[in-house]
Amino acid sequence: MNEKPRELFLKGCNEIAEVMIPQGFKVTQKGQTVSKRPNKDITLQIYFQSSHYNNESSVTIIPYTTVYSKAVKAFDIKAYKNEYRSGIVWANQLCYILGSEYKIWDLVKNNYSQVVSEIQKALTDKVLPMFDIFCKSPQEIIDYSIEQELGISLSYYLVFAEKETAERVFQTNINQSPYKGRYMKLYTDLLSLNEDDINPNYNEFVGAGDMKMAYLQGLRLR
Repeated sequence: MNEKPRELFLKGCNEIAEVMIPQGFKVTQKGQTVSKRPNKDITLQIYFQSSHYNNESSVTIIPYTTVYSKAVKAFDIKAYKNEYRSGIVWANQLCYILGSEYKIWDLVKNNYSQVVSEIQKALTDKVLPMFDIFCKSPQEIIDYSIEQELGISLSYYLVFAEKETAERVFQTNINQSPYKGRYMKLYTDLLSLNEDDINPNYNEFVGAGDMKMAYLQGLRLR
């Protein structure tokens, strides 16, 4: 390998990003981030994560896809009382968009050109169509998410949908969660607390803070 690990990583990022540029995406952070704002509210982003363990014999690249909403960010900052909320609507690693198995790509151990082409194809075939959904109206995004169980943030429903819709999604999320028992116990505890004593930034377990936020916003379980 002639290039240093960091140089090879960034070279791969930039080559992969070439397929996104014609679609209106801009490259920043030396190629590590590719993003687009299709409207005033939504930002679509692909981030190529590196590894501290990269060396001359292994240079891994892990693509993450994220959708941000300016309106959700403003809502979350207030709802969670946390100025560092970023407004994430939907996020996933590329490997989980492609299937159920965890996967990383290696620019050294595998054929470099093959890895670049494989990720490019995944972005054009799978990620761009997913991103297209978020270029639509909020109501279309909500309808699609409910029908396809996309799993967008509850905050998006609280911002753009009727309370009844948000509450229905809230109920469905709890019913389908592997943590349902813990959620229901937490919900029972919340009913007996003063709202000033509820901290949505504290997670006793995965998702506990989100449940507290939903409760503070007036959503209730049946």
